[in-house]
Amino acid sequence: MPKDDSPVVSLAGASSARMYDAALRGKQNFSADREALELAERLSADAATALVAHHQHVHRVVRHLAGRGVDQFVLYGTGLPSTGQAHETIHAVFPPARVVYAEQDPYMLAHAQAVTAKGSDRVRIVGCDLADPAGLLDDPMVRTFVDWAEPVAVGVLSVHEIALGDTAWAAALRRSMVAGSHLWLTALSMDAYDEDMRAAVSAANRDLGLTVHFRRREQVLALFGGLELLDPGLVWAPQWRPDGNEAPVAPERTAWLAGVARVG
Repeated sequence: MPKDDSPVVSLAGASSARMYDAALRGKQNFSADREALELAERLSADAATALVAHHQHVHRVVRHLAGRGVDQFVLYGTGLPSTGQAHETIHAVFPPARVVYAEQDPYMLAHAQAVTAKGSDRVRIVGCDLADPAGLLDDPMVRTFVDWAEPVAVGVLSVHEIALGDTAWAAALRRSMVAGSHLWLTALSMDAYDEDMRAAVSAANRDLGLTVHFRRREQVLALFGGLELLDPGLVWAPQWRPDGNEAPVAPERTAWLAGVARVG
């Protein structure tokens, strides 16, 4: 990646997806993303480590579900990092599984297309509005590549992009999923931080042009619509079936609430 980032003038602003890659020390990010991450770390020293913790959580979940025989995944807003992509972990456990990545950032989409073009025909990349996950249900590629008459794991890792009052998308996803499917959500929550920190973070996100909606625990839980959550329930991301390799951060300081529910 060029140091001055000049080839992509239209992407000069910070992107949540590319900040995620920067926290993982990847190469698919720009100076604006690194500067935004540095600002976040000035507000909270745990900011970059929290993104690493979320990345680790993603791999624990897909490894667990693939190990249970789940062979279809639709993943919204994974960030598509430079290394350690979710489909690699899935296919290491269950090689026949099909994986759809849904992302919004045009640069990360182009990167993902380039990477997966060399690899498996079991991976598809699709652009979508992360604020409207259910909109992807009508995408022709998704409707043909994913067999919605069979169980599918749907992971919405971009809940922070969605307005607090909008819950219709979650209901639509649940209706589309047959018994044996799984709904997996990760949502940003400032429940562990005081009001001053919440205000400072909100102001910083506005200045950076980032859309981030923080939710209370009960607001996240409501999105599951009464589905039965797998153990250990809705918890901070590092607490979801830890394997001993978690990033060194207090779970609540990651600000990521996570849960996986089974349909039917």
